[in-house]
Amino acid sequence: MTGATKHSLRGLLIAQFCGAFNDNAWKLIVAFLAIRQVARQVGASGPEFENAAQTAATHAFVAMTLPLMVVSIFAGLVADRVSKRSVIVAMKAVEVLLMVGATGVLLVSPSGGPLALVVLALMGAHSALFSPAKYGILPEILPHEKLSVGNSHLELWTFLAIIGGTVTGGLILHLAGPSPWIAGLVLTLVALAGLFASLTVPRVPPARGEGGLGATLIEAWRAIRSDQVLGMAVLGLVFFWTVASLVGQDALVYVKASLGLSEAVSGLPLAVLAIGVGAGAVIAGKLSGQKVEYGLIPLGAIGLA
Repeated sequence: MTGATKHSLRGLLIAQFCGAFNDNAWKLIVAFLAIRQVARQVGASGPEFENAAQTAATHAFVAMTLPLMVVSIFAGLVADRVSKRSVIVAMKAVEVLLMVGATGVLLVSPSGGPLALVVLALMGAHSALFSPAKYGILPEILPHEKLSVGNSHLELWTFLAIIGGTVTGGLILHLAGPSPWIAGLVLTLVALAGLFASLTVPRVPPARGEGGLGATLIEAWRAIRSDQVLGMAVLGLVFFWTVASLVGQDALVYVKASLGLSEAVSGLPLAVLAIGVGAGAVIAGKLSGQKVEYGLIPLGAIGLA
């Protein structure tokens, strides 16, 4: 990758890293706080604890995923109507406010509770609005022959952030001890770093100004129906994230209920999953070279299956 390309991507990669880090760290913190409450109520072992911990973990994962799904319907429209760079900077500013709110929640209610889930849900909505802008800006700041490499770098930094957030979330909470608000403060500092990095993303004009939500959804559906490769890619993404979500919440309960690991190391099994995905992103970029290699999609699906 040339120096100019690296310079164009640097701010985006750092902003994405900080956002994905905070998403996963805060999700783990909320889940661990809920599991702590369960342990106080029913004990830290046995079938009752396992069932209650599974429910608590599911609430945390759903609280983030459901708003992400719903808001994603509108996110692409927003990213097209205004400059994607503006969306990226705005979402980084929102993330700072959310992490400040998370710190306040843990200061007032150290056990987390419903307010922590509300912040988590808002993080999911924020991530949904950020996602189309971060992907959509790539062809606007990179030449076509660098798209595969640029995308692989974005995916690599995303999953490095997932690994970091997953491992560090429980560790920060453990080190914070009786003052979990300190964990929120750490995530606020990470969000600030992401905001400053987003300011270096190159300026780009809005992609288009016409068409409402209905027209956009109809156009997207026509594109999926008319392009078999695109349709398979969409199905593949649904399949991948369904499996990843189920594995994530089940692994979290397993390491607490069956292995009895502390919060400081409970994120390690999830980090192993993210390491594999990150390595695959790098390999895909290398194999694609200077073109978008669709043939890797079925290979990846077979590997996951």
